[in-house]
This record gives sequence, C-alpha cells and structure tokens, in this order.
Amino acid sequence: MLADLKGHCSRLAEILSASELVYEWGNVAEWLQLAAAIKNVEIDIIQFDQGFGYCSHADQYSMAREELMRRFVSELSRFNFVWGGLESCLNNIKPPKHPDKLKRGKISNACYYLQKYFELKPHLPSLGEELIAFRLAASSCFGYESVEKRFDRSRGAGSGLFTVYELRNLFAHGSLRFPEPDDENQPVSDHQHMVNHATRIVLLSTQMLLLAYFKHSDLEIDRDEVPLWIALSSCHLATQDADIQMSLF
Repeated sequence: MLADLKGHCSRLAEILSASELVYEWGNVAEWLQLAAAIKNVEIDIIQFDQGFGYCSHADQYSMAREELMRRFVSELSRFNFVWGGLESCLNNIKPPKHPDKLKRGKISNACYYLQKYFELKPHLPSLGEELIAFRLAASSCFGYESVEKRFDRSRGAGSGLFTVYELRNLFAHGSLRFPEPDDENQPVSDHQHMVNHATRIVLLSTQMLLLAYFKHSDLEIDRDEVPLWIALSSCHLATQDADIQMSLF
C-alpha cells in the first residue's frame, strides 16, 4: 500500500534533508516540503458571477464547477511544486545527454538515464500501477489526447516522466483543459485523479533518479543509520509494506 501523497512528499524531503545530504540536496527538499504542506487551495469563482442566484439549474452548475476547480487547482499546485523538486534534482544530477541529438533536453536526458540504468534492474513496481491509473484518468478527460499518445512512444523506466511531461507542458504553455460538471451538474470528473497520479509518477521517478545517481551507496542517514538506498526505495510505501519492497532490490 502506498503512503498518502503528502506523506510521500514529506518522506522524500526528509531523506534529502538528512545531515549527510542537506548541503547539496536541501534545495530539492524545500520544493517537496512545500508540496507536502499544501492542504487545500481556496478559490471563489462564483463571487464574479453576476447572474448567480437567478436560475437554480445554472447555480447548480456553477457550484459544481467551482468544487471541481477547487480540487483540480489543489492537486495542480502540489504537482507543480513536485515538478520543481524534480527539476532541482536534475540540476544536481546532470544526467548525460541523450545519444540522439534530436532528443536531447533536460527531461529527455533524464528519461534516457532512467531507461539505461534500470534496463537490467527492477524499477519501483508502483510506477507501472500508477502509469496505468494515470492513463485511464487522462483518457476520460477531454482535451488530453496528446497525453494518451505519449504512451505509445514510451518504454522502460523513463516512461513515467516521458508521459507526464506532456501534462506539465500543457500547463506551462496555456493549453490545459479544465474540468466541467457531468450532465447532471454534479462535481464528477477524473481531472484531479489524473493530476494526483501524475504527481505520484514524478515522485517515484525522482526516487529512481536518486537511486541511479547514488547507486548502492553505503551512505547511512541520520540517527537511525538507515542505508540511503533502502530509504529511497521505500519512502513511497505505507510503513507495513516497506520490508516487502526491499526484497525486490
């Protein structure tokens, strides 16, 4: 069982804040700490709707849409801080350039780095499950066809970053589509779940990048003297499942 998303962010931040790592990795930890700290994002779209209160059907739509936006913006805010943590992490790791000059770029290089390192090693099993869930959610959200198409061109341990990068680009370039209530004006949409799974994929990919960078380092962190590679391999899991994960590495 996975830890909740805030706990996942917090645990990874805690590892990178350990005294042995904080000087070099504290900047990454700060992004993740902020991601973990988000409880909710308050929005009030209705305050600008001058027609609100004149039609109960329209009011129901407006209230449902505002609730969907609140959930979506909350998840999107966490996603963006986690993505900031990823980019900060890559600034430290500096993965080698992709051998294909046409595919070079910060994220493309990271995807290739993951693909090569985990080519003959098992990656975190939860990544595959999250990718399936992300694809299902994206397929039910209008305007995210380009995300789905990425799955057909992705493979290996870098597939998570490769597909989620499209979602990040839709946001960064103003092409993101927002959720709408269902046909009965109920706040039902998979948008928040899509972003939630995307955030998890970025966190798991960040862990894998760090595992590839440190390899099987004998570094132990803080008072518990936990080997770094064990901490990085299990911080996404609920406590009772952490030992089971270890048998895979």
